[in-house]
Amino acid sequence: MEKKKGGLYFYMAIIFSVAVFAYSAFLIFDSITKYGAERPESFYYSLVLGLIGVGLSVSSLTTMRRRIQIIKTQNLKTFTVELCEKCGFKKVREFKVGDYVQKKIGACQQCSSDLFVSAIYSESPKQ
Repeated sequence: MEKKKGGLYFYMAIIFSVAVFAYSAFLIFDSITKYGAERPESFYYSLVLGLIGVGLSVSSLTTMRRRIQIIKTQNLKTFTVELCEKCGFKKVREFKVGDYVQKKIGACQQCSSDLFVSAIYSESPKQ
């Protein structure tokens, strides 16, 4: 089995983001519990740092999730099926931007009738 590029980086980034989130949550909790006992500036520093850490870690995790979805969709190949309703001529080609089902493509190669897009589908490449 072949290792994917950046797999180690991906897992390290997730672990780091989760660790930053946990530490930031601890800072927020700690600053709230010690609000009256210590100096108020310590409370504000801890609270602001905790909120910034939570924001950054959540942003990092959502970005990683989006990247995973983009990588999964890039591995798919999309095809368009053209069909002549009169003679049944069928042609499969790669999807082009602007294709949609029931779009009139032009004239059929066999009978000169109208050629329509009958289906659009995706499949993963053969391994």
